[in-house]
This record gives sequence, structure tokens and C-alpha cells, in this order.
Amino acid sequence: MSPSSWITALRTAGGCRLRAPVTPAGFDTAECELEVTFPGELRALYLASDGVLDEPGQWFVIWPLADLVSRSQAAWATGGSTRRRLLAFGDDGTGSASCVSRSGGPDVFFWNPAMNEVTHLAPSLTSFWNRWIKDFLPPH
Repeated sequence: MSPSSWITALRTAGGCRLRAPVTPAGFDTAECELEVTFPGELRALYLASDGVLDEPGQWFVIWPLADLVSRSQAAWATGGSTRRRLLAFGDDGTGSASCVSRSGGPDVFFWNPAMNEVTHLAPSLTSFWNRWIKDFLPPH
């Protein structure tokens, strides 16, 4: 999905507040700091909005990029080998992180920190978002 397609998709989701987009330079800095290349869909999402706030719940479904960087660095330092294979970009409001693989695959996962378990949620970020707003995600 392109940044403009993401803007449309995010605006049609009730209760979500968009933010100013991340600049390409901001992305380059984040990728450098994390030593990772963001999957294309995740990059396009951040080029549409630097995080997505769930207004009714007052939490970020998609974290601002600065939070993504700091939370990922902290989790990789303490999270074990399973967590180090994942790049978290948001959470479900209970502490389970929404993640993509650091190897660049398109799939989206939830990582449960209490159980150190990974659950596959969707084959792509677009599919994840569509399932999220329709509340069609599998239990995690």
C-alpha cells in the first residue's frame, strides 16, 4: 500500500488519530540505529502517519517512530533470541507487541512478553490493519 492509500485506510478507521508523517531522512536514521530495513508496507504506513492513536483507548496502535526505536532497542537488550528476531511497531493495549520479522518478511505477529510466545496474525500489514479495524484477529 502506498502512503496515500494508508492515509485513506487510516482515516476510515473510526476513532484513530493520525499524526504528521515521518520524513524519509527520519526513516534512514531509524534504520541505521536499529540496523534493520523496514518492510515496504511499514515504511509506507509511517510515511502516511508517525504512529496511530486509538482515541477512545488513548494508546498507540502504531507507535510513533521514536518509540519504535527505543522500545525495540530495550526489548532486544533483554528479550531473548525470540524477541530479537522481531521488530515491534505497536501493541494491543495490554503489552503484547505487534511485530514484523527483522529479516524483512511481510507477516505480522504478536509477541507476548509474559509467555515469550509469538503468534502469527496476518500475512501482511495491510491484512493486519483490515483485520484489526474489523476485530477479526485470531486470539493472541
